[in-house]
Amino acid sequence: MSPPARALSARRRHINRGTAPLRIFGMPPSPRPAPPVHRQRLDIQGLRAIAVLAVIADHVLHWPNGGFVGVDVFFVISGFLITGLLLREVERTGRISFGRFYERRAKRILPAAVIVLAATVVSSFVLLGRDEAKSVGVDAIFSAVFLGNWRFAQQGVDYFEQGTPPSPLQHFWSLGVEEQFYLVWPWVMLLIVVLVARRVSAGAGAATDGAGSGEAAFLRAKRLARLAIVLLTAASFAWALYETTANPAVAYFSTFSRAWELGIGAFLAFLPRIAFSPIVRRVLVWVGLVGIACSLVVVSGDSPLWPAPLALLPVVSTALVILSGTGDLAAYREPWILRNRVAHYVGDISYSLYLWHFPIAILLLTLLPVGTGPYVVIALGATFILSSASYHLVENPARRATWFQWSGRRIRGLTRAWLPTTAAVAVIAVVGVAGFAAVSQLRPDPAVAGPDAQTVSPADPSAEPADVDCWGAGSALRPDACAGVDLGALAPAPETLTDDTDGAYDCYATTDGPLQTCALGAENAPTRVALVGDSHAAALIPALRPQLDALGWRLDTFVGRGCVLMEVPDQDTDCDTARSEVNELLTSGEYDIVITTSTRQWEMPIESQRSILERIRDAGTIPVVVRDNPLPTEESIACTTRLGASADSGCGTEADVALANTHTLADAADELGTPVVDFTDLYCSDGFCPGIMGNVLVYRDAAGHITATWATTLSAPLARALLEATGTP
Repeated sequence: MSPPARALSARRRHINRGTAPLRIFGMPPSPRPAPPVHRQRLDIQGLRAIAVLAVIADHVLHWPNGGFVGVDVFFVISGFLITGLLLREVERTGRISFGRFYERRAKRILPAAVIVLAATVVSSFVLLGRDEAKSVGVDAIFSAVFLGNWRFAQQGVDYFEQGTPPSPLQHFWSLGVEEQFYLVWPWVMLLIVVLVARRVSAGAGAATDGAGSGEAAFLRAKRLARLAIVLLTAASFAWALYETTANPAVAYFSTFSRAWELGIGAFLAFLPRIAFSPIVRRVLVWVGLVGIACSLVVVSGDSPLWPAPLALLPVVSTALVILSGTGDLAAYREPWILRNRVAHYVGDISYSLYLWHFPIAILLLTLLPVGTGPYVVIALGATFILSSASYHLVENPARRATWFQWSGRRIRGLTRAWLPTTAAVAVIAVVGVAGFAAVSQLRPDPAVAGPDAQTVSPADPSAEPADVDCWGAGSALRPDACAGVDLGALAPAPETLTDDTDGAYDCYATTDGPLQTCALGAENAPTRVALVGDSHAAALIPALRPQLDALGWRLDTFVGRGCVLMEVPDQDTDCDTARSEVNELLTSGEYDIVITTSTRQWEMPIESQRSILERIRDAGTIPVVVRDNPLPTEESIACTTRLGASADSGCGTEADVALANTHTLADAADELGTPVVDFTDLYCSDGFCPGIMGNVLVYRDAAGHITATWATTLSAPLARALLEATGTP
């Protein structure tokens, strides 16, 4: 997404004539005449327009499926342009000025990025609430120093980030990859030039033609640099192939898995000026454009082959388009789709468009449902208005101004380029304060009374509570008594949704290794119970914990990522190391009851699950399976957290969608005839599964993790169901 390289103005050359760039020992400038002013390539501007419009369409319209490959197009363009800029400097001056290089990068990238980061953080405090905004603030810090891709890679492998909306700054990952690449690549070129220059110096005494020696040195350095980029690109692609298979969530964001895309662009900059015929150029450009178009519809984000090798399609296609426009273009005109005025302007503002579109698309979800007419119109309109203003008032003035001007060992004073930047920050602050005041009227104080867990009576576990509790599950259990009851604000408050766990995952294994068993309840309780399963089993802990004393249970937990109850499977999961030991303990007869559940999202081998249930039963222990809750959609979660959301907002998921996946563990128990606790009718009725019941938000995320607040309202009904299933007196 870097702009095309521009020739330094006469004033700029005058200013920098006294600077002290890193000189290359003994290597004179190339004796060739100074190259002509580097023209702006319209085809590359058109490519930028295609790339950014594809990305925006994907994030706002959710079509086409592969719109995100626009980022890969940007990588190739950036590698080509920046490497070409460095090569021209070496050819012209015989050296690389790192001060000027990083000055250009800073002026090109930072001003607009800082504005977007500030606006996003302020808007997040207004629209997302304090807890979520703090996380966005951390994202902003990482993004500002171009390390956002590694933060988002870590979040990508965090199980508890699955099913949650992405950060409004997640798109900054690509800037991190680019800037990390350019932190290293110029120094590699410098090393090569220095090595070549030393050889030139060593042979200077024998040389008779200094000009020829300088030109030969440049060509030798260019060949070595080209070889270096080929080797680095090949190594990066090989690593991408491995990491895509081993850890695809990290591979998507990793600089090492993405550097080859910039490397292919860099390699193009080293190619000689090939004299393609106009026919060959047209073939190259149209094959490239068709390849990019195909990648938009063929590539899918959940493909196991992304980013490698599938990213080869958009990357090589982009390279063909760039290659078609190199060399002498006297008898060639770019296709209209790449050179029309609209494409040219969109290409000019593509960086600002990329920066603004994603925060708008994500934060607007707090106000409007995705995919609706108002959402699309406002998202696209706000994106183009803010991007155009950002380009003309911040990005372009900052790039052309003399602030942050490298001059020897000092930085020149600031000039009028800071005025629009300062004004923009001031506007953001004013809008933020006004927005916070307005939103506070829509979103009540989160410190509201919530439900307390009802406990079963030891004397009569089946007895209903004396006081009618209409929070959460209570409203579904007693609809007539709860009709018209005003429960006040939602619980948990939408802005605290992701943190509503009540310690459910304090004893949860997220990596392969021995499980940490936690014991809950009185040590001398007469009944020993085990809870085993994945994160959906852990989510039941806030429901079980309040009942332990009344039931006389001592509960041991064996919960962790991938710890679904089954025999040791053929495939690897995060819980395989501990599974054999846990299963041996569960089948030892030491427990009176084993409670288990798991997510219905993944289908497990039912024979393996039936086998371990049978072994537990044969050991004299009662196994009880809790059928997994329905799975909500992302839109359902967005609806429940939208400003002004209430129990009457109609947030939820159609039952045929929420229950589309069968729960193999419950099916195995049914086949075996062991007890199954099934609350499906409580979660869903009349073909619909609400996301808010009894003023309680049911789910934390689209992965189907229930909130601890909802689990609390489910506590007494779950205890009674377990007692009935086990036949406990």
